[in-house]
Amino acid sequence: MVIYEAGSIAAFIAALFWVLRSRNPVNLGALIGGFMIFGFDWLWCGKGFFNATFNQNLFMIPGIHIIGEQYPFAVACNWAVGYGLMPLIASRFHDTLSKKLGVLHFPVVFAACAVIDLSIEILLVSGLGVYTYHQAPQFLLMGVAWSNAWLLGGLLTLSYFGLAYIQKWVAVPTNTGFSLGSENTWKGLAPAAGAIWTAAFFLTVLQYFWYSAATPWVESARLF
Repeated sequence: MVIYEAGSIAAFIAALFWVLRSRNPVNLGALIGGFMIFGFDWLWCGKGFFNATFNQNLFMIPGIHIIGEQYPFAVACNWAVGYGLMPLIASRFHDTLSKKLGVLHFPVVFAACAVIDLSIEILLVSGLGVYTYHQAPQFLLMGVAWSNAWLLGGLLTLSYFGLAYIQKWVAVPTNTGFSLGSENTWKGLAPAAGAIWTAAFFLTVLQYFWYSAATPWVESARLF
């Protein structure tokens, strides 16, 4: 677990260093957007959604302690790298992939992102024991909620497309930097982060219908 945490935090620091060196607020917005998805995940892990619990040996984010539930800092770092930096880098190849795949662009990316998400989660859940889904066996694939194929696979997909278009629509000068008083900073940062958060919001609303119909949960130690 210590190796997992050290690796996750080191990857986040490396990503942050690269973003700051780029002096591009779009890059910073994507990384912040990915990191702050932990706010959604804090709610997703509740008994009426994922019904998931974290390994208590992890270092938790200070200050978040509600009815005995806490949130690991390393997992927030995973969101930043996996759902911020990764779709940002992939978005640089959007035009090339669009030309090659044509009308298959979206379904191919969606299928790839679903596989990527489930593969990573299987490693984290069944391999490393970072967290546990408390759902009935028929709703799990090697310990992972297979409905995440469209929830989190969809989040990766929409973040990829969103960040690709944000970089086309937002004209941010080279080496803009990150001055909080500069309009160019916010013009790049806010839309990039917002592209990820907007995707997370709409996919969450859709997933409410799935969980309401499926009722996959089993008893867990969570109080909420």
